[in-house]
Amino acid sequence: MKIISKFKDFYDYKVTKYGVDEKLIYNRKTNCDYYKMQFQYFNPLENNAEKISVEDFNNNLKEHVKLFDKINHNKILIVGEKIVHLFFTEDGIYTQYDIKNPKSISEGTIYKYWAYFSDTKEITFNDGKKFDIHIAFAELWNDFFAYDRKRLLSFLNISKEETLFNEPMILIEYTGKIDRKIARFDNSVYKATLNPNLSQMGIYFDEDFIWQSLVEFLSNKRSEKEIIPEVSNENKIQSKGFDLKSSFRPNMKKKHKGDI
Repeated sequence: MKIISKFKDFYDYKVTKYGVDEKLIYNRKTNCDYYKMQFQYFNPLENNAEKISVEDFNNNLKEHVKLFDKINHNKILIVGEKIVHLFFTEDGIYTQYDIKNPKSISEGTIYKYWAYFSDTKEITFNDGKKFDIHIAFAELWNDFFAYDRKRLLSFLNISKEETLFNEPMILIEYTGKIDRKIARFDNSVYKATLNPNLSQMGIYFDEDFIWQSLVEFLSNKRSEKEIIPEVSNENKIQSKGFDLKSSFRPNMKKKHKGDI
């Protein structure tokens, strides 16, 4: 894998172990968007997901959102096709690999019906510290380790060409709830950061896992392109029966004998 990036991250040094593959390019451009989503039961209503630019969010929507401000909470990192759960606490950042008893995550239903919902769950980590984690992705907790990229994003009513399905790494975090006065449903807003700088945020974990997951993802994307090669605009036009020389000029009809 060859990384093109304006910043260095903690797993970059693994290039000395795995080498550079010029055919697998990770163009690590970082930017973000906001999404309005309804996570309930992962059964979306039509048009329940909408991408919102940072500019639109700050100028038009932010004032109508009750921002999430809990210290101990969880975020989701998509690495290739895999999901890594992150826990931001007052004493630092943990991952799902730091949980002392991973099976305890799914013990006790925290989300079944609204009356039984709890917005926190106590987690004990390998260093012995316990935190009440405020749950930002409630419906995932009862099946915590069973999600990959496709399953996590399957509820979104967006094209598979959308960047969330195609960028190698994405950090998803809960932003807050939209005021009911401007939203028909209690839509949540989530921020998706594409190709984040992990070390800058203090996120460190298995470098080999990250490298291998990215290589696998990029390899699969490359294979898909080889199986279904990209079609040029000219070929797309011709495949529809149009003539490149005459179909898209001001006088679209060909002249025949007798025409004025």
